[in-house]
Amino acid sequence: MKRLHHDTPQFLKRIMYQLGEEFLNQIVEEINRQDLIDNGGMWQSFTQGGEGNVWEFDSDRDTLTLEVGSNLGAEEGKRGYPEFVNDGYTIEKGHFVPGYFKSNGGFVYDPEAKSGFWARPRSFIGRKYFDIALKDFKGGMQALLSTLLDEEVKRRGL
Repeated sequence: MKRLHHDTPQFLKRIMYQLGEEFLNQIVEEINRQDLIDNGGMWQSFTQGGEGNVWEFDSDRDTLTLEVGSNLGAEEGKRGYPEFVNDGYTIEKGHFVPGYFKSNGGFVYDPEAKSGFWARPRSFIGRKYFDIALKDFKGGMQALLSTLLDEEVKRRGL
């Protein structure tokens, strides 16, 4: 028992990381299920260490916190692309978007391009992929946590 007590912070941190990874996987699965992306940028931002990924672990005397998610394309104080897709957005005023179209019809944003398209005012409904993944994750979290704890106890031979 003494060994378990001594290793508890590391043990809990490892479980928190596994829960964080599983939640990010749930988000990626929901993005894929809804067929929201074709370039992988948003998918990658929900992978630990990927561009735009948020992965912040904090521990103090009584609390362990792991914040995970994505801030892809977000500037200070502004929303990023994943949040727009999740919550929806409205283009209030028409504007030019520089870039070019690939042969498969996909558009590549390129701020230096002379070509592009005119984005007209309209609204896009939110796809709620994050909210759906969170609901699914919460539904299975107790079983996952139980499995992780059992594995850790077996690993330690307790």
